[in-house]
Amino acid sequence: MTVEQELTEDTVELEYALAAAIRLHQTGQLDEAEALYRLILDQFPKCAEALHFFGLLLHQQGDSDAAIKSIEQALAEAPQYSDAYNNLGNIYNKLERFEQAADAYSKALDLNSDNAAAYSNFGIVLGHLSRFDEAVEAFSIAVTLKPENPEFYRNLGNVFKKQGDFAKSAAAYRQVLNLKPYNAENYENLCVVLYLQGNVDEAILLVKQWLEYDPENPLALHRLESYTGELSLPRASDEYICKTFDGFSDSFDMVLKGLEYKAPFLVADAVKDIHRKAENVLDILDAGCGTGLCGPLLKPYAGTISGVDLSGKMLEKAEKRGCYDGLTQSELTAFIQQHPRSYDVIVSADTLVYFGDLEPVCKAAVEALHPGGHFVFTVERNEKPIADGYTIHPHGRFSHTENYLRSVIKSAGLQLKTLDKVMLRYEAGEPVNGFLVVANSELHR
Repeated sequence: MTVEQELTEDTVELEYALAAAIRLHQTGQLDEAEALYRLILDQFPKCAEALHFFGLLLHQQGDSDAAIKSIEQALAEAPQYSDAYNNLGNIYNKLERFEQAADAYSKALDLNSDNAAAYSNFGIVLGHLSRFDEAVEAFSIAVTLKPENPEFYRNLGNVFKKQGDFAKSAAAYRQVLNLKPYNAENYENLCVVLYLQGNVDEAILLVKQWLEYDPENPLALHRLESYTGELSLPRASDEYICKTFDGFSDSFDMVLKGLEYKAPFLVADAVKDIHRKAENVLDILDAGCGTGLCGPLLKPYAGTISGVDLSGKMLEKAEKRGCYDGLTQSELTAFIQQHPRSYDVIVSADTLVYFGDLEPVCKAAVEALHPGGHFVFTVERNEKPIADGYTIHPHGRFSHTENYLRSVIKSAGLQLKTLDKVMLRYEAGEPVNGFLVVANSELHR
């Protein structure tokens, strides 16, 4: 029995009112749509379509619990309502309740095996659950059902990349470009897997093609610099950082957990070693705080803890940790320069890897620290002699030599306390080696 057949006897009036409510909803007139949905449900409380669309509206308004309840009521009235299961899955997915999302999508597909969007959605949550083979199968069916949809190929490429099958990932991403020739994200995705394949020559050709479409694109310019060194950039641009980490924010913590990311623990342990008896008294700045991974580790020592980052979306994640007294969206060197004599400790975990020249940030730190305060940071390690003391790599990050770090710390007016060789994380199964730097300002200034 269809949803329409399950409606009550006042079908004509109901259909008219529901169509009007949906039209208001689709045009963004949410308050008006809500009022009309409520009026409909007062008269027709078992109308599955009204319950479904009202649930979607509640989710848009931020009340996901009420949204789930409304859609579940719709499904109680119309158990064959495939679209309602699909949208229920979307809500669970947004809430990162991936098991429940997968169950909802599975039920939607049991009811309608031709729903390409549901297969794609199902594949996304299967990927989150590390059920990669099943995700590949779901995306492959979506592609078969709608071979003209570039989003489905992108999703397929993403899961192949997670599996480490870079050749298949590249093939899927190339298909995206064939279907939708210019989109910055699509070029970035293909560049990444070409680099992971070791196919840098093709990546250079690709990024130059990308720049023909968009000559000022910060992602493309950074890729060109990292692959060729043609531009001699002293650091990654603000635009590159914003675009990269805004796009990375939702998966950042999950990805780094899989890489055994150690930088936050390294800087926190260094703070602990310096201030063993300090409890809730230090003024701390987390420079390049990202999603706030350092926050909980530093909180026991902080009287106040502030965070600064260029990525607004990363800061939204940091806010949810509840560790920070203040969070600011800003370039970190400029922010530090604006806060003289403000901090006992400045930490920067795996952020200065996007800086080649460290002199400006080190000089800013000297002025921002209280006398005797400490600057604690990590960078990636380079053991080769380099004229400038730092170089950019095809993965887009800089590495620094020990001699350069010693020199820049001294010239900035800091005193080097420790310079330890550390392992920061794994990448493609290989350790990424770095330095943990602890420097302090003069006690009497």
